[in-house]
Amino acid sequence: MGIKRLFINTSPNIKITGANVINLKDHRFGNCVGCTFCWLKTPGVCSVKDDWEMLFQKILKADAVIFIAEAKLGFVSYKLKNIIDRLIPIATPYTVLHKGEMRHKPRYKKSPALGLIYIGDGNKEFLTEWLERVTLNFFSKSLGVYSSEEKEEISREFGDFQLFPKA
Repeated sequence: MGIKRLFINTSPNIKITGANVINLKDHRFGNCVGCTFCWLKTPGVCSVKDDWEMLFQKILKADAVIFIAEAKLGFVSYKLKNIIDRLIPIATPYTVLHKGEMRHKPRYKKSPALGLIYIGDGNKEFLTEWLERVTLNFFSKSLGVYSSEEKEEISREFGDFQLFPKA
């Protein structure tokens, strides 16, 4: 059985075919409110009542999650940043010493590897460092950061699928 890849498309202007895709525009996702209930009061469960739990369960079951996001001013859109913020239940509020650094203890046995394909004005060097830090904090691994223009590299890393602007 192959790697279970999940593509999460945060851009309403991009269509993806040939892959297991969740298009954010087809679901109702609110913003993280910073209440920390998912850590303390209802461990692993977000207090914002929307379609998040469905997405979170799919993320937890995936071996790899590849985000497709617009980038402006060098960074990802607020839509992807919101998803990353809402991933905090992957960790617990408790810390452990890991490779000489304090890290939040993982809540689950596995955490999916994360990759990013950005569309637009992204600072690849900064986004690469950012994704590496995110995955480090989630006891995961980075699959890399790619501009949507890097079609060969994307195909080699993430498999055969089609990514193109909507008409």
